Amino acid sequence: MEPTLSQVIEVVRKSSGEHRKSFDSNTLIEADLHICGIDGEDLLEDCEEAFGVQLATEEDGYRKTFSLAENEYLFTGEGIDFFGICRFIRWVRGIPEPVICDLTVGELHAALVNAVKEQVKRD
Repeated sequence: MEPTLSQVIEVVRKSSGEHRKSFDSNTLIEADLHICGIDGEDLLEDCEEAFGVQLATEEDGYRKTFSLAENEYLFTGEGIDFFGICRFIRWVRGIPEPVICDLTVGELHAALVNAVKEQVKRD
């Protein structure tokens, strides 16, 4: 059975610990709820567990599920780049700057619905 938006919102609410804010499909997971790095991965794992699906693969991680390009990521890292050293090293090596695609609750819901449909096709 496909998850409803309200079910996804409830999982996000429990995983984030945010009970005061109002959530809807346009709520940004990182910007509005301040979920990033490992907490973001934990949220996605909580969704996988709650709805019995797999969002990440060993080969592609979350790239295929969320249509991410090579330098796109769902969450910022939790580390600090003192003095811009990491940025400088990326520039010297010709590695493009990472782009954070701030996921909305609605996009997460759509990804979960697609994952459920894919799982039903395989079964």
